[in-house]
Amino acid sequence: MNEPKFIAKVKLTRQGQLTLPQEARNDLKIPLEAELYWYEIDGYLVLTTELDNPKDLLRKIRKKS
Repeated sequence: MNEPKFIAKVKLTRQGQLTLPQEARNDLKIPLEAELYWYEIDGYLVLTTELDNPKDLLRKIRKKS
């Protein structure tokens, strides 16, 4: 597993939108118009590019650590 890395600070707009900065999109190879999925795991907000069962996602995260 790679070392944890700070990616970016984002601001929630009044319309409830977030912008994922270009550097983050480039680092994570996320193309424009990609669908992203948010999960809450142990009080942390996790963003993924794949729709996953939350329990499976938690296992993947723990397996890599």
